[in-house]
Amino acid sequence: MVEYVKGELREKGENYAVIEVGGFGIKVLVPKIGAEEGQEVKLFTFLILPPEGTPTLYGFESKEEREFFKKLQKVQKVGSKVALSILAHLSVSELKEVILSGDYERLSQVPGLGKKLSRRIVVELKGEVEEKKVPEELYRALKSLGFKREEITQAVKGINLEGLSLEEALKEALKRLSGS
Repeated sequence: MVEYVKGELREKGENYAVIEVGGFGIKVLVPKIGAEEGQEVKLFTFLILPPEGTPTLYGFESKEEREFFKKLQKVQKVGSKVALSILAHLSVSELKEVILSGDYERLSQVPGLGKKLSRRIVVELKGEVEEKKVPEELYRALKSLGFKREEITQAVKGINLEGLSLEEALKEALKRLSGS
């Protein structure tokens, strides 16, 4: 519905920002915001329209952060306030690391989270966070062509590698890396 909000940051608080867009001040709940008042910002948004109550607009500095917010809310007993608190205390990469390593103790240090809920988050999101392992031969071939690890991992993420020869996998990965 509202993909993003772009405008001047007029006010920021502990968990919100007011962005001026076309003469309107839009209050957006945020986990954190790095910009200072007066700067132009772009926040990727997620609108929640509860059956009763006030619609709430959440804003994130990246699409990845917004997607993780959505994933967190799919875990039973994790609402928008808890998800926002988690993202305020851990970056997406730190959160992925915590989930992959099973370090629910670190996650339980976030205000509003106990050990039980932290364990549930780790268990339920582990499958969604695990990255496909890039076959070593394919990785070396793409690396020798000058691609970075992150680019290679992203390109291979959507390819079903089962049954593909190295040449076929390489061809498919190069298509993705070249934007074709």
